[in-house]
Amino acid sequence: MEKSVKIVIAVLIAGIIVLLGYTQIRRWHAGGVQEVVEREQKTCENQIAELTNRITALEIELAQLSRPELPEQKLAEAMGDAAGFLAHPDGMTCEEIEAQIMSLMTYLDDREYMQSFQEKGGAMALYNDVIERLSYKPPMLSGELENLASLIRNVTHMYRQLGKERITLIKALLKNESEIIESVLSIFYRYAVTGNLCRRQALNTPSLEVMYQYAGYFLNTLAGRSYLLRRDSKIRILTSYYAILIIDRANDEMLNRYGIDIRPFIDYTYYEIASHKGMAYQRQYIARLAELREKYKL
Repeated sequence: MEKSVKIVIAVLIAGIIVLLGYTQIRRWHAGGVQEVVEREQKTCENQIAELTNRITALEIELAQLSRPELPEQKLAEAMGDAAGFLAHPDGMTCEEIEAQIMSLMTYLDDREYMQSFQEKGGAMALYNDVIERLSYKPPMLSGELENLASLIRNVTHMYRQLGKERITLIKALLKNESEIIESVLSIFYRYAVTGNLCRRQALNTPSLEVMYQYAGYFLNTLAGRSYLLRRDSKIRILTSYYAILIIDRANDEMLNRYGIDIRPFIDYTYYEIASHKGMAYQRQYIARLAELREKYKL
């Protein structure tokens, strides 16, 4: 009897040893498999990053090959002798930026569609008036869908703030100056974000808070998106592009109080610009958005 008990105990001990050994082997195997999986995953991530960089480089190269020629004669007429700086606006001084803006104002004053506003001060007065009116009462960034009245107010915001005459003049400007509109937007954006570095002369400039309000309006509200959808594709895309840059600046300055997530807009605008064939600065836009994709890990 004692011998039988010893045999049973020995068998149980052997079974436990075998079970523990099997369990340990499974753990070692699982650990090895997990290590292999993690290594393969890391390799895949590196390959994806490399392919993404190659695709970005190819898209930039394609954009460079397909971009239209800059209308140098019209740019020189509108912006003055320093028009060539527009290809690299980040390297311009305040004096160069202001000189181009003042030249542009003189150019616009001579355009036929601006003649009706001459007695009110011309292009400079129109610009200052528009900035003042838009800054006085920015649009809603939240709550527009709470009731019909709020939605209607947001949808009609631009018209209510600017009125028919100013809207008509802005539309005429966008239509007649479509060849140089990229350069115009580039120089005004650069001027607006210089903070207190430039002297400003007689020009009003919106604060970053106001620019943030309108950037969020165009990107992240039903009213703003519907407004852009009624515009020319180039204007719509460029507005979205500069809105993204403004909200990125707001993020850097910790001013994104509505918590607007620009990551989907970066991606969407990136591909819209890459597929658009009528942009002179397409390569610069794609390169800047590629930097933002990396910054926000898209």
